[in-house]
Amino acid sequence: MDSKESAGYLKQPDGKVGKVRQACDTCHMRRIRCDGMQPCWKCIAGDNNCTYNAVHKKTGPKGPRKSAKARAQKHGPSSQSKSDSQRPLTSPSGNQSSDATVTNPTSGSIPDPSSNYNASSLPAVSIDVITFCVDAFFKHKYPITPILDRAQVEAMILHLVSYTEQYALLTACCSVMVLNPELLDLPSSPPSADGQSRPYSSADLPSVDCLISETMKARSLCDWVEHPSLTSVQTSFFLFSAYFCLGKDNSAWFHLREAITILQTIRFHEESTYTDLAEDSGLVVYARRMFWVLFITERAYGLQRHRPLTLQETIALPAVNEGREKDILTGFLDLISLFRNFDSDFLNVWNLQSVEGPASSEAIVRLQDILQHSLRNLPSCTDNQKADLLLTRQWLKRMVWQLCVTKSLLSSTTDEESMSIAYPITIAREAVIASNIVPATALEANGVGIVEKLFDIGCSLADVLTLRPRLAVPVALEIGALDYLLELVRISGTVVGGSSRHLEILVSKVNDCLQTRASNGLQGLPQIWELDDDELGTNEEVMRQSFITADVDGWASAVDNMFGIFYSTNGLGSLQEDTFNIID
Repeated sequence: MDSKESAGYLKQPDGKVGKVRQACDTCHMRRIRCDGMQPCWKCIAGDNNCTYNAVHKKTGPKGPRKSAKARAQKHGPSSQSKSDSQRPLTSPSGNQSSDATVTNPTSGSIPDPSSNYNASSLPAVSIDVITFCVDAFFKHKYPITPILDRAQVEAMILHLVSYTEQYALLTACCSVMVLNPELLDLPSSPPSADGQSRPYSSADLPSVDCLISETMKARSLCDWVEHPSLTSVQTSFFLFSAYFCLGKDNSAWFHLREAITILQTIRFHEESTYTDLAEDSGLVVYARRMFWVLFITERAYGLQRHRPLTLQETIALPAVNEGREKDILTGFLDLISLFRNFDSDFLNVWNLQSVEGPASSEAIVRLQDILQHSLRNLPSCTDNQKADLLLTRQWLKRMVWQLCVTKSLLSSTTDEESMSIAYPITIAREAVIASNIVPATALEANGVGIVEKLFDIGCSLADVLTLRPRLAVPVALEIGALDYLLELVRISGTVVGGSSRHLEILVSKVNDCLQTRASNGLQGLPQIWELDDDELGTNEEVMRQSFITADVDGWASAVDNMFGIFYSTNGLGSLQEDTFNIID
């Protein structure tokens, strides 16, 4: 191949090199030569998704320019000022760059590339902020919710002035990410007038309320209800996620159902729709993933908040092909497999709407066994997925056990551990082990969702220890149930992005549990001593290897060795807040 042709030039019949009419979105974003083919040579070489979705702005003046005096008379003095909540984000130097603002469309059509933003009615979010948030999403959240096409998102950022609904999607995504500013890789700001620059900080980011407001304003300018799209579904899902993290349950539920309703309106819950759209492979891939993310989310939220189900298993699972996303999709399918066990029959019993369903002892034991032996593809998953999968499995075990409590199915003499009142001890033990196997950043990437699961597990364990205080009495030189409870408190308190409300409730339950021990004459409090660094490292490696081979007994032995336990009798009066700081 000719060197110039391989560099992205187009050969003319006479041998001259000519320009292409339009570069693909990826080449345009990277500002490199494109051969104009579908797919282009650069995208083939880089294994990129080659698309031509972006509509480039016309060059040249848009019309006769008005004089400054005429513009001032038209807008008046009021247009020169804005409230702080509406002012676009500025750079840390105080100067707002000209390319860091987005304007507001005047047309309500979807999408209308010719529409321009009205800056006075829709304050813009800086392109830098959107880029920071999008990069963080694909680094930390995408392995858990793989619902956005990165090439298309990057094209959206380049052409925000052309698409209001895409702007709404990006600001909704940003509203989720700014709730976890520690996940953002914030660079230094451009030099200011005095030549100085400083790092961006979370204080430079717009608030979550501001970003949600931007999303709503952008949506009000396009007819997304009458003309819904996959973008509409994705936007509503991100709004649900933001409100869920904020603890606004009614708003979260509203936008989750909104996302499902839009998805059903455009019939992405029917397999025939995907057959009809077979030529648009990108849309088919991400629409199918969006369905299954909503399938998982609705079931998880239904269990947490006692809500009914809408989505059923009506389409095929996402395909796993060889490529860079193989491991992500394998983990995604494992997560789907966990929640496929919780159908409408189970939720109806869970919500006390039905006396029939999977509430027999045999059905419960079978379901617990399925959960215990799930996650066969765990070793190939990313760390963020491992944290999500391992702790979600333990949380689901807890929910099934809680149903047994409601239905009075537990027994103190059963041979089935999952049907015993002490089962939350085992659940908490495995949750603690899983939390110590994955890096702290993996827990942070999962955010409030993980903290709520740990909270539920901890509450069940605390309730059991309060009812049966002798279960908290450890065997000498072994980690006991109370140690697991204290470790859950520690983890919940150290995960960045967690909820202080959950931590306070869990600590209160721990105090109740300790007071119950005192009233029953069980005065001893555990003290946990740290092993030396070499022994600690050896046992952490054993834990990881046991985790990879799904050897639960190996986990137990390693974690018991990792914590050297010695007990002393101190009396409850000496309990201080630092009792909860368990050494790991």
